[in-house]
Amino acid sequence: MSRSKTNRLTDAAANPAGSPSLIFVGSDKGGIGKSFVSALVADLLDVAGIAPRIVQIDEQERLPALYPDRVITVSLASMNDVRRDPGAIVAAFDPLYAAIERTIADRVPTVVDIGGPQQTAVEEYCGLIDLDADLVEAGINAVWLVPATAEPEAMRGAVRTSAAVGRVLPSVRRALILNERDGNFRFYPGSPADRIWGAELKALIEAVVSARIPAIAPGSWAPFEAAGKRFVDVVAAEIPQIQRWTGRSRPAAKVLRGDVAFFLSAAQEALGDLIGFSHGGSDAQ
Repeated sequence: MSRSKTNRLTDAAANPAGSPSLIFVGSDKGGIGKSFVSALVADLLDVAGIAPRIVQIDEQERLPALYPDRVITVSLASMNDVRRDPGAIVAAFDPLYAAIERTIADRVPTVVDIGGPQQTAVEEYCGLIDLDADLVEAGINAVWLVPATAEPEAMRGAVRTSAAVGRVLPSVRRALILNERDGNFRFYPGSPADRIWGAELKALIEAVVSARIPAIAPGSWAPFEAAGKRFVDVVAAEIPQIQRWTGRSRPAAKVLRGDVAFFLSAAQEALGDLIGFSHGGSDAQ
């Protein structure tokens, strides 16, 4: 087989036709599991044989710890820097734009994890440089995952963020991710959460794509998160390794690994089509 044919096959496996090359994960509400969703997306792509690059625009260090030598960190300019040099905000985002340029060139997916406090700055940057026009010109298929938990302000944040993304990046597909970490999206009639759900979030669900991520069984993920492990680490580990990570008995370790494996399968079912592979996985190797 010639080298050119090999390269074309590698590119096709890295990002099948129609799959998003750029996956944003962000909302203006903090503490709703955005980095959790970003790590989940990265691991699901890894399982499908697609190794994404990752950009983190957040003060947390969770993703660099999980994916050493794979995460590009964007540190935003301070307000003092912006006052002295309005171009500082654009310069601060240069690592993000460089990653997007690499994605345009090689079509290897990039996952962009955005912290709540940084969401507005990202929106302003996208509008300032007209990023949407660049994505359209390059033929880039992009999706913005907007996580929300079953909490009033988280749902309001999802509605605000989705509207803002629609304004500054109209070509980007928006997807509401209902993270059931804190409970199902069922509310007591007439409660504040029920009113927001009925008046705002249901309309958003009708306007954009949506997916539900189920909660992991209580207590099953916490010991692995504390040990700094990825989802794929857990499902691939032998039971003695699970015991060493968690300090649990062999029967308990079996249950913990089973709970995480079940969750990962359910998440693949929910997110597969959005991030670029079918429910049955990918043939990419």
